[in-house]
Amino acid sequence: MSFLGQKNINVNLIVGLISLLVVLWLIMFTIPGIFVSLFDTLLGNLILIIFTILAGMYNITLGVGLGLIFIILFRFSHMSMSNSMFSSLKI
Repeated sequence: MSFLGQKNINVNLIVGLISLLVVLWLIMFTIPGIFVSLFDTLLGNLILIIFTILAGMYNITLGVGLGLIFIILFRFSHMSMSNSMFSSLKI
């Protein structure tokens, strides 16, 4: 009986993660300014840090994973901005 309960929990977790990813994708697709402002402004960075700390208080592996994802996205965001600056300087 516990195997069926564990399977049901896993299915619910996968469905929840996929729906969360779809919602995040829709938000980033419709309003890309939100994604950019999270990594460009001090307030956006503070929101991401506080969110990561709160997730880490709930589950340490979740906090570390979110922190790594945010750092990677932060680096990609700033790399794309510096590449666009240099591409606009072409003569």
